[in-house]
Amino acid sequence: MLDLSHDTSLEPEARPEALWSRVGKRVRVTFEGVADAERWNSLLSKTDRAHSVQAFGYGAAKAENGWSVSRQVLSIDGRPVALVQAVEKRVLGLRIVTRINRGPMLLVPDAPADLLIAIYRAIRRRWGLSGLGLLLIAPALEDSQENLAILRKAGFFRRRGSGWGSARLDLTQPIEQVFDSFEHRWRKAIRAADKAGVTVRVTDDPADYSWMVARHLGNMADKGFSGHGEEFLRSLKARSGSDCVLLIAEHGNEKVAGLVMLKFGTTADSIVAWFGEAGRQVKAGNAITWGAIREMQRLGCQSYDVGGIVADKGFVSFKTGMNGREYFLAGEFVGL
Repeated sequence: MLDLSHDTSLEPEARPEALWSRVGKRVRVTFEGVADAERWNSLLSKTDRAHSVQAFGYGAAKAENGWSVSRQVLSIDGRPVALVQAVEKRVLGLRIVTRINRGPMLLVPDAPADLLIAIYRAIRRRWGLSGLGLLLIAPALEDSQENLAILRKAGFFRRRGSGWGSARLDLTQPIEQVFDSFEHRWRKAIRAADKAGVTVRVTDDPADYSWMVARHLGNMADKGFSGHGEEFLRSLKARSGSDCVLLIAEHGNEKVAGLVMLKFGTTADSIVAWFGEAGRQVKAGNAITWGAIREMQRLGCQSYDVGGIVADKGFVSFKTGMNGREYFLAGEFVGL
């Protein structure tokens, strides 16, 4: 339960215990649009387990690549309880489909079931009952019987299971403890890369970013998988600014690995990565990831998401070696 016992800006009837006690009755969840990046990012930093696809810059990049974006703060009696970034596909001005990926983000840690039902019902009423378009949501709820029951009560039907799965590292602890928490093979690989002379640098050079995008596109073509396209990645950098961080690993005079990170609130997420064959020989993948972890902690991040561990084309073992706290989300649902 959120402790506001010292928040004098709220009248007693607006305090959480009063709000939540009425959730099971008839409460009104209101929506407020947010167009300001600074305010959105400030709110996002207060959410419980934020996700990169809900970041302002991510939504702005989607808006430049064929989608309309709606960012909303949900409140009860003037008290913000959640925020959600929805992307909408429109044809001739009419909404055809709305997608919410890994949202809404909760501003109430350990929110009770009644509050979650009220939030998800409000989202369904806004986007799923208008008679125009389809609402598809992959909620930021872990895969559990309790959460599935919450979604059913809110009027959502499961469309696809096996949702997003990943792991997060706790960056609030000293960096030495983060290193010590890795599996032995991971620590050994980092030391081997250092001994081999692998160096990692953070760069904001547009030429370096273009190089990384080209490596990513070539990697998709060579390995036959789909991922972020060139225009989206360029928009993401332009709209996220310094929150979009590129690291490059070098061995000798050769670039042997690249990694794009996105900072949102107090969390960092791996967006795209490329490890060349020469880099694999000298453990550059481990070195650049370790460099990214240290850099994101330096930038104030408290959590580092490894960027997916489900069906991740050969990188599952690599990522699980960091021993992060694993999580698996509930899948995709439709709201009618």
